[in-house]
Amino acid sequence: MSTKQKRVGILTEFNYEDLELWYPYYRLKEEGHETFTIGPEKGKTYNSKHGYPCKAEQGIDDVKHEDLDALIIPGGFAPDYWRRDKRFLDLVRNVYQSGK
Repeated sequence: MSTKQKRVGILTEFNYEDLELWYPYYRLKEEGHETFTIGPEKGKTYNSKHGYPCKAEQGIDDVKHEDLDALIIPGGFAPDYWRRDKRFLDLVRNVYQSGK
């Protein structure tokens, strides 16, 4: 790995788009980055559009934008849940405004 290790969060929720979560998750881990999923509730399992489970490794209440180098927002129907949750909106807004 030629670059500094980054801390990357990937949002998860019911009906997330499978490839938009799992592909970057494993590719970033392969490159040596600390990559983890962030859900509404730590430890809860959320199924994708096609039924693949994803356990939230972190809860949204435990993540601060200052602690992230990047944030991935998979598609599917999951963003419709996030847009209604101030905690997710605040995290995304703060990551964006900090230039990450």
